[in-house]
Amino acid sequence: MSKLFYILLILTFSLTAQDKSKVPVLSLEDCLKYAMKHSPDLQKLELRHSDSKYDTIIARAAFDLGVSVRSVRDDESRSNSHSATLSQEIPGGVTISATGDVSTDEIANSQQSDLSVTVSKVLLGGGTLEESLQGIRDGLVDELIASNNISREKRRIRFRIQTQFYRIIRNIQGLEIEKRRLISAKKNLENAKERDKPLDIATAEIEIPERELNVISANRRIASDLDTLKVIMGMSPDKEILINEDFEYKTLELKLVDDLFYAEKNEELFLNNSLQKDKAERAVRISASRKNVDLSLAFTHIIESKGTENADLRGRNDQIVSLNLSFDLGERADKARFAKSKNDLEDNAVDRYILRQNKMRTLRELKRTVEETAKAVVIQIERIKLSERQLELFKDRWENGEIDILEYIRSQNSLEDAKVRLINLKTTYMELLSEYLFEVGK
Repeated sequence: MSKLFYILLILTFSLTAQDKSKVPVLSLEDCLKYAMKHSPDLQKLELRHSDSKYDTIIARAAFDLGVSVRSVRDDESRSNSHSATLSQEIPGGVTISATGDVSTDEIANSQQSDLSVTVSKVLLGGGTLEESLQGIRDGLVDELIASNNISREKRRIRFRIQTQFYRIIRNIQGLEIEKRRLISAKKNLENAKERDKPLDIATAEIEIPERELNVISANRRIASDLDTLKVIMGMSPDKEILINEDFEYKTLELKLVDDLFYAEKNEELFLNNSLQKDKAERAVRISASRKNVDLSLAFTHIIESKGTENADLRGRNDQIVSLNLSFDLGERADKARFAKSKNDLEDNAVDRYILRQNKMRTLRELKRTVEETAKAVVIQIERIKLSERQLELFKDRWENGEIDILEYIRSQNSLEDAKVRLINLKTTYMELLSEYLFEVGK
């Protein structure tokens, strides 16, 4: 198996070396830029943002000028009638409409024309300026919420790509360590054969297949993680890419109080909660104004003309003033709507409290974990130095025949395990730091 493995490994490396020159090498920023253009999750949110803009346009259309035209021909009575109406709703419960009618009778050779103009205003039970503009203002709030969701998704994509990027780097560097372990296992076997010690030979031979399998597993993990990265970016998994393996480990001092304050002012969940509060408060004020009886005032001016000439509207003038009053006994519906709007406002306040509590808990836990990981990196570096010293001592004792190869191999594995642990700690620190900054809203 060992010879076959080496042959396959050499062929794989040779083919990979030929193709690598054609495969793009992407940095972390390259991946982020690609994702900002191709992420399907981001595209869906952008479509929702576009929908919210259309909803605002629809709300504004309530105040567009309305025009309706009607024309009727009665062949039996040989008469024609034509009418046109213009209507305009103005914010504040004001409606203006103008209707013109012209009818002709061919048998009597007569013509009648009318023009009526009506202005109505809601006095009680609604019709406030705020109620009239509620749809528009709520639409603008929804636009801001959708925009905030896009900003949060962009930050979430950055966080996910950073996490995946560090994971791939961790596995790539782990692969290099596994390769070194395989080389060390082969050298151990050669040395054991030179000394002609059956136990050492058997021990060294057992190590080689395990190291070979570890190399295969490491390659498989890298390939799978690259596919995951491509999916997050919005790239087809069958497209070949490489990543820039440059990795800079650096620590950052975290200030929990300042970061929590920043999150409440800038993090999208808090911003959207405040925007929802604006909508809830507006709904409370509007539902409160609608608890009154419904009262409206209307004024209509009618000009009527009859004759055989063309319509000239120089006939009779009439003015009509009407005061309309209506109410529901008990006003149960309006009171229920008002109570529901108050519940929505209180629910928003509870959401804010829960959001802040969860944010504080999350940031506190992440801060502890980040600081613990940073300390573990320092300790692990010291441990590697001690393991290197220990390996030198075991190597001398083994070469002098004082110990079996098993103890020497254990010291080798201990050093390599320590190096793997250091890589894991450094990349884990950067992942945790990315998550902390994401939760803060940065």
